[in-house]
Amino acid sequence: MMSRFAPFGALHALTVASLAGTVAILCAIGHRLQGTPAARRYERAIALLVAALWVSYQGYDLVTSGFDLRWSLPLQLCDFSALIAALAFATPHRVLHALAYFWGLALTTQAVITPDLLGGPNTLAFWAFWLYHTFVIGSGVYVVAVRRFRPQWRDLRLAIGLGAAYAAAIFAIDAAFGLNYGYFGRDTPGQPSLIDLLGPWPWRALLMVALAAVAMTVLWLPWWCSRRRRPPTAPAESPSPAPAPPAPSPEARVPSSP
Repeated sequence: MMSRFAPFGALHALTVASLAGTVAILCAIGHRLQGTPAARRYERAIALLVAALWVSYQGYDLVTSGFDLRWSLPLQLCDFSALIAALAFATPHRVLHALAYFWGLALTTQAVITPDLLGGPNTLAFWAFWLYHTFVIGSGVYVVAVRRFRPQWRDLRLAIGLGAAYAAAIFAIDAAFGLNYGYFGRDTPGQPSLIDLLGPWPWRALLMVALAAVAMTVLWLPWWCSRRRRPPTAPAESPSPAPAPPAPSPEARVPSSP
């Protein structure tokens, strides 16, 4: 059990629960520090931690397994999402917030539900994988819970558009070189996943893009519904004009006789 990871078991459930608890603590501290000088130091420290994890995650595979074109390039969606997470913690920019929210919660969570992971808790790969995804998903929760990011239609369009651009570029690379980055290649993940149900390649790649767009739209719908239910703001009433002074009576206008 300690050297192997099997999805959908007790270890998987415990790990996901720990991930959720870590994200909750991350956001609780950020909320408590909000509005203080320590808040920016806290967020930048997390950004540096995520960046260090990204470098360590890439370096670990390179040192232990050597360079292999099939998996050594940082072209997985989670690799891009981790860089976005680091930048989102470091810089409160709307584009980064949108990508952290939609990519982190709608797309990267698939790696948590069906992790392509073999090593158990006594392997470094296990801890690197889960820490990596904790901060990627955590950034999406953080921008909403702490920074009060509220997704709009333009944010959804941006996330879907850039996601489609990523899919098209990675699909072309996979097809040209026989790779499987982003799982857009001919191969399927080593562990059971939703991709197994999407049919043969290359058509499943189109279904993956469509399902990703649907997942991001589902994350946007609650915010859209909330704005629709919000009562319209009544226009401010203009002050009533002051009453005009009464016109003088004819007697007042006629001079008295000498």
